[in-house]
Amino acid sequence: EGAAIPEGATVTVQIQDTSLADAPAEVIGEQIITGATGFPIPYQVAYNPSQIQDNHQYSMSARITDSDGGLLFINDTAILVIARDNPAEDVEIPVIQVGG
Repeated sequence: EGAAIPEGATVTVQIQDTSLADAPAEVIGEQIITGATGFPIPYQVAYNPSQIQDNHQYSMSARITDSDGGLLFINDTAILVIARDNPAEDVEIPVIQVGG
């Protein structure tokens, strides 16, 4: 990325069940990281394997917010994971800078 992460920022990484197009994604696992200063940001999201269904679609979501909760970075592409032969580990989540 090359961009800096400001002091006090929070990184939220989630695994979401995105199977239903007309419903909000269900969060399957989440990790909240503070103190990140640059990219890449190591993460490990724990989830309960019993919640995983082979016929569902699971995606990664990454958001970086400033100390006031304002959005700084977000992933803007679907990162499919876990089911349907998608990876379950070592998944890179590219993010884009938002705002001005």
